[in-house]
Amino acid sequence: MRLPPRRDSLKWSAYPEGVLPLWVADMDFPVAEPIQKALKERAEGFLGYPPREGDGELRGLILERAGLEGELVFMPGVVVGLYAAVAAFTAPGQGVLTQVPIYPPFLAAIREQKRTLLANPLRETEAGWRLDLQGLERLAYASRLLLFCHPQNPTGRVFTEEELEAIAHIARKHDLIVVSDELHAPLTYERPHTPLARFLPERTLTLVGPGKAYNLAGLPMGAAIGPKPLVEALKRHLPHTFPNVLAMAAWKAALLEGGAWLAETLRQLRANRDRVAAWAKAVGLGHFPPEGTYLAWLKTPIPKAAAFFLERAKVALNSGENFGEGYGAYVRLNFATYPEVLEEALGRLQQALDQG
Repeated sequence: MRLPPRRDSLKWSAYPEGVLPLWVADMDFPVAEPIQKALKERAEGFLGYPPREGDGELRGLILERAGLEGELVFMPGVVVGLYAAVAAFTAPGQGVLTQVPIYPPFLAAIREQKRTLLANPLRETEAGWRLDLQGLERLAYASRLLLFCHPQNPTGRVFTEEELEAIAHIARKHDLIVVSDELHAPLTYERPHTPLARFLPERTLTLVGPGKAYNLAGLPMGAAIGPKPLVEALKRHLPHTFPNVLAMAAWKAALLEGGAWLAETLRQLRANRDRVAAWAKAVGLGHFPPEGTYLAWLKTPIPKAAAFFLERAKVALNSGENFGEGYGAYVRLNFATYPEVLEEALGRLQQALDQG
């Protein structure tokens, strides 16, 4: 079985030897050669303070590729932007809206800053996970801020233009500010990603970054894009740090020269996605193939599913409980790995289900 080139990553070192880690969201694949080259060239050159506003060429590339206009501020990661947005646009005790299940830092940014979580569950339908727009509108009366995730983590939904228009209508009607985490935007399959801000430019902050699409989680960097008043409000709650020069070099190389690597990576991810979907159907687990991301959201008949699979199968998955209340029977599986690793993990999971 081929293993990643390094065993000192969080993903591969958090569990004992013999456990296959299909949990935290980074890929096992090497970084694109143009990115490696750009990092080497930058490391051999100037590593002093950059301009506080960051690399001007990179700023333009990010706006162009995102298909957005507005102000842009660099941040040391998208999660930092979630925390800053909650601090900037709400006060302790106030409600913050989000869909569940949801990437755990959304919940942490709300709870750790003493805001009230207003959870609007996605609806599980025969056609897949869908927004509960009526539920969202009911909760909108009690909030000023909506934290949105698109493509959605962990379900993998890539929302349609009709759904995004409906979100925009509700936000305008109820005076909501929307912070849309679009970190996984380049990682879509059948349906291309459309930014929410295209339908709500005056009220949306879009959070983007290279970490997921180009496997740069160890060089944390992100950006927030939106109208100047919202960006200025956010900046007051961001760390007063300079943009990381290596992260900027990597991001620029990814946008300028990483297209071929990303296309080949998406080909492998699609094959892995389809393999997981076929396996889940064969073993009888609830699952809708993700339209984006490299994450599979699986419903099991086991109340504490992640703990069960870790003990019985020696496969580490994310526990559904961390994505919202009532999801203990779910697990999130990261399929951004080599096919032989994935096959070994699926075989172990199936054996545990058969024996359990």
